[in-house]
Amino acid sequence: MNDQDFWHIVAVTNRTARYQRYRAEDLEYHLSKLSPELIAEFDIHFHKLVNQADIGDVYGAGSLLNQDYMSDDGFLYFRYWLVSMGQAAYEQALLNPDSMARLDIVHDRDGDPDVYDESYCYAIYKAYEKVTGREIFDEPKTSEPQKNYIEPEEFNWKDYTYLTLEEKFPLLWNKYLASQLDREAAYKRFSINSEGISGQE
Repeated sequence: MNDQDFWHIVAVTNRTARYQRYRAEDLEYHLSKLSPELIAEFDIHFHKLVNQADIGDVYGAGSLLNQDYMSDDGFLYFRYWLVSMGQAAYEQALLNPDSMARLDIVHDRDGDPDVYDESYCYAIYKAYEKVTGREIFDEPKTSEPQKNYIEPEEFNWKDYTYLTLEEKFPLLWNKYLASQLDREAAYKRFSINSEGISGQE
């Protein structure tokens, strides 16, 4: 499986899933029609892309979308979601994270952007287990060291204060912090002092 094949499956899944919350279910359906080897290769491509998105500015832009700093797990699930948005969205986000302001993003019941998708990754595991009766971690291909592995970029989340976020990501800042009330909340939420995050107990 090459990159084109991978993104084709993601695109087909996005077309057949009527809503974002059904993407994982539809991905499992499409993958379960493939051979175990191809499912394993899809998994390898998926984690390669998730790893490549482990970038400071993607974290910063994602925190603005999330409207709060993300935990390690939260950032991981955010990157799952970013891959699930498709090739164009993913590649643009890596080149210019502020481009995520142009995405058509689903909001949760509280009106916040829904930018976590832990289930997307698990859909791959479920499809493999459905086809083989085994866990994907038993597949030799997924446990082999991957070629062209890129070490994640080291970054400090504390560098992404409201000053940095407003300067680096003006489109996201203006779109998701449109009101003065939202901006005042962001000033507190994304402020770092010597004792940690301001505005948190």
